[in-house]
Amino acid sequence: MGLKLPPLVKYENFESDEEFLDALYEYFKQDFVYNKPKYKGTQLRLKRIPLRSGREATFYHITTKGKDENNRQIDVPRAERIRWIKPIIESNDKSLMIWENNRKKEENIVILHDKENFVIVLRKRTNGLMFWTSYFVDKCYKKKLVKEHNNYHKKLKTPFLQRT
Repeated sequence: MGLKLPPLVKYENFESDEEFLDALYEYFKQDFVYNKPKYKGTQLRLKRIPLRSGREATFYHITTKGKDENNRQIDVPRAERIRWIKPIIESNDKSLMIWENNRKKEENIVILHDKENFVIVLRKRTNGLMFWTSYFVDKCYKKKLVKEHNNYHKKLKTPFLQRT
């Protein structure tokens, strides 16, 4: 049957970008501020600074896109999936593709929900794990991620769908 995910928070149901972001932030606070998720028993931390409009940096990173951190734009497909993040992180569903990678000298745990084309990145820190980002991927980038996942598990000689 697979992992059952909550419904999307549809952009089209809101009158303005600000109303959409306000609703998303309520979900974010519920799932990440008041009731922090755990990955394999480890409570996740957030990147809080820099605050933007009183909201944590992680919130803006999971709802917007852009190279310039000061001028990011709302990424609707990414933002609409905000309610999926916690259930995926806390799931033991064997269909999730999980592996470790390095980006910019940082160690990460990557979780790909293959069917939904949705990725979550947890960054390893000396004092635990930080929820770094999440995003919706297109087919081309997903192929790259699946290849990275398969190469990681081939190197470790572990079953491809085993959680790390």
